[in-house]
Amino acid sequence: MPFLTLEDPNAKISGSRDPLSVQPIWTAFGRHVVTNLTTQSTSVRGFTILLLGRYFAGDLVDRGMAASEDALDIFLRMEQIGAYVRYVGHAVEGEIRGIERVKRVVREQHGNGNVRIGTDGRSMILSDQKVYGLWGLYSVPARTSGLLPDGARDVTLAAREFIERNYINRLNGSAVKLRELLARGGKFRIDGNDAIFSALLPILDPKFSPSELEFNGSYLRDGQEVDGAKPGRQERLRRLLESEPKLNEPTGRAEIVHLSERAGRSDQGLANSLERIAHLEAFLAPAAALFQHVLTRDGQRLSDVASEVRQVWGARVPNLERSAFAEMHSEIRSTSSVAVGSRMDEVHTALRSGDYEAAIEGLLAWNEQVMQTRGGGPWARIGDGRRLDVRYRGAEQPLPKEHELTELWMNSYFVDALKSVTRQLQH
Repeated sequence: MPFLTLEDPNAKISGSRDPLSVQPIWTAFGRHVVTNLTTQSTSVRGFTILLLGRYFAGDLVDRGMAASEDALDIFLRMEQIGAYVRYVGHAVEGEIRGIERVKRVVREQHGNGNVRIGTDGRSMILSDQKVYGLWGLYSVPARTSGLLPDGARDVTLAAREFIERNYINRLNGSAVKLRELLARGGKFRIDGNDAIFSALLPILDPKFSPSELEFNGSYLRDGQEVDGAKPGRQERLRRLLESEPKLNEPTGRAEIVHLSERAGRSDQGLANSLERIAHLEAFLAPAAALFQHVLTRDGQRLSDVASEVRQVWGARVPNLERSAFAEMHSEIRSTSSVAVGSRMDEVHTALRSGDYEAAIEGLLAWNEQVMQTRGGGPWARIGDGRRLDVRYRGAEQPLPKEHELTELWMNSYFVDALKSVTRQLQH
């Protein structure tokens, strides 16, 4: 099953963001239920613009209007055009990558109707549009979904046929002007008097046509063309999500447990995968919270910090089942490493028994093991007098309360992304 590649900057996790390297672990378990989407690829219209940009990159090269090395520049121009059309024409804000710069440019053009489309600093809608825009964040999930081939341009045959039938045929006389703007850049008039703007306005409407609903529902929402995925599993999860009242809410433990129980009536594999996610997050969330708390306790005795945690969390961390964690241990080790897996096992045992001093020691060893693989030093260690020696101080934040531990949830397992895409395709 395809996972993230280096085309997506999120594939390379920096130490400052993930000191325990939990993202690769929860990603692996999340991929058993949501096979193609990522936490950032949540806009269906974002995928529309991605496909248009890739299509025109191939089209212009084939026409001799651009060289192969120009494919990225063509794509970036299409992303800019799409962003202005969506913001000015449809008042869309939250879904647009680079919306703040788009809004500023529109505000500063003082009604003259023209914005710059190009690849220079003045035209880019993000500080690094390639990395943090649609190219960097949407290409991998689109390729995993069966919409992009390998390489820097063009789309798959199925995507090409869909684009030409539903979008290119609707450009009419504006197609020539759009190709010229994409190939060379220049001024783009963002109002109804411009042929390109007027042609793209209905194409990028927040509402989807019946053919778009079918196409995006199959490829993006249900992941029906993902290589190696369990046939129909993502679609069955989506149908369960649609039938619940929490489609507009972030995913939580109670919802995952409930979905697992419901899935067990028709898809035991899906039920088991959801149950494993619930067991994993019951450990990862409090482990991460405790580690962040330790980073704020520089110079304090380890025993005092452990006593402080016990006062807040009580006798033990709930929902930690030894047999369930043991069953997941092989996949955890294969995703991370044998050494990290062993440290995680130690921390799980300590949290389950309420030995918070051992849990903190295990977390420090876990972080040290992770940082060794990255060529760095541990963020904290136990120094003289069994006092904490914190090298990377964390932001002050209270520990979750004891009653909050039962439902504590930090990682998405891509279920929220599936909810977002599902909601958009309901309209």
